[in-house]
Amino acid sequence: MTKSELEQLLDLRKEIQELDAKVEKMQEQRVGKVTDRVQASMPDFPYVRTTKTITGVDNKGSRKRRRELTESELLLLKRRQQAVDAEFKISQYIKSINDSRIRRIISLRYEEGLSWDKVAAAMNCDRTYPEKLLTKYLKEHPEKKKRKKMKVSHNSHFK
Repeated sequence: MTKSELEQLLDLRKEIQELDAKVEKMQEQRVGKVTDRVQASMPDFPYVRTTKTITGVDNKGSRKRRRELTESELLLLKRRQQAVDAEFKISQYIKSINDSRIRRIISLRYEEGLSWDKVAAAMNCDRTYPEKLLTKYLKEHPEKKKRKKMKVSHNSHFK
């Protein structure tokens, strides 16, 4: 894991929230809600004329518009899933760290978004100490990448 990957954590979480809001808005648009104002009268004497706002579903809405919204929504959901996967990977990495000091540094800096000065103050140490310690840790403990197993075909072209 690198510092640049860790720095994405807060932005990934914000992006997930933004994408959720966009998907929700698109779902509302897809339903085709319409509103109108109508005239009505009071149910009891004196029958005073008033205006009321009514809301309904547009059954004559364009199918093409609905299909476009659905396709756009699927693209947003795909982007959201990519962001969720990246956020999960970073969170799992943080949880897997055995050194509590390093976990605290990462938590304060990358999960809570504090500056290095505030991280150092929270840990009661020199301003440069947490960043140097984290840099050293990341160099000494590179993330182990899972290797993909290659499938060997028995029906190879080598005869």
